[in-house]
Amino acid sequence: MTRDDSAEPTTATPRGFRPRRSHALVAVVLAVAAVVGAGTGGTLALWRDSFSGTIRMPVGVTVFGAGAPGAPLFATSSTPIDASRNRGTVTYSFGPAQAATLYNSNNLAGGAVAVPLQVTSLAQGHRGLGYTVAVSAVGGVFGASTITLTRVASAAACTTSTTGTPASSSVPWSGAYSASTTPSSEFWCLVARYVPTRWTHSDTASVTATAPGPAGTLSASSTWTATAIRTFTPASEPTHSVTFTFTTFRPGGTP
Repeated sequence: MTRDDSAEPTTATPRGFRPRRSHALVAVVLAVAAVVGAGTGGTLALWRDSFSGTIRMPVGVTVFGAGAPGAPLFATSSTPIDASRNRGTVTYSFGPAQAATLYNSNNLAGGAVAVPLQVTSLAQGHRGLGYTVAVSAVGGVFGASTITLTRVASAAACTTSTTGTPASSSVPWSGAYSASTTPSSEFWCLVARYVPTRWTHSDTASVTATAPGPAGTLSASSTWTATAIRTFTPASEPTHSVTFTFTTFRPGGTP
């Protein structure tokens, strides 16, 4: 979750005015946030600027979670964000649990594994929200594999047969005003395909010797061919990651 400090300034209040309506407004926003939080399992960040000549009111809340389907990890108010206060990240780890399936005992036919991912988000008020997805897989079986990432309709649609145009970003919420309390979910499919690395080596050994007596010089040679194959230990697979970087933006802007 990230802060949304955008606000619409209003005329300063006359002396003696007691801002009772602001208390009622905050109560309503808190009630809405409670409903959203209960539906997502996430922790929502709410705030209200103090009075300082002008009145500033909260525009809404932002929710962002990503990870395993049905159990995404949600960003919270403590999630590191950049200096502009509108960007944060959520990281999902994978690798050790899927390495054995991908390795397929180093079968010459190779192996494949599909990793479904879910992104759940909500952006209220005059805020849009977009995000990018970046995969990092260095070393181990995954590091020796071909990895593709595509959008799919559901977690169930993510299989090793999944095909589609590779993608790395999405904008689930435009900058148009929204008072929705229902988060939206999108699904991604990471497919890794592994084919063992094999190579063939041929060599010839020759020997020449001088035989005693009239036999003179004798020569002989032998040629052999061997096939080598690269191996991995799935139990020692390093942890890899998928990083989701989300950004909020104002109407007319872009992520």
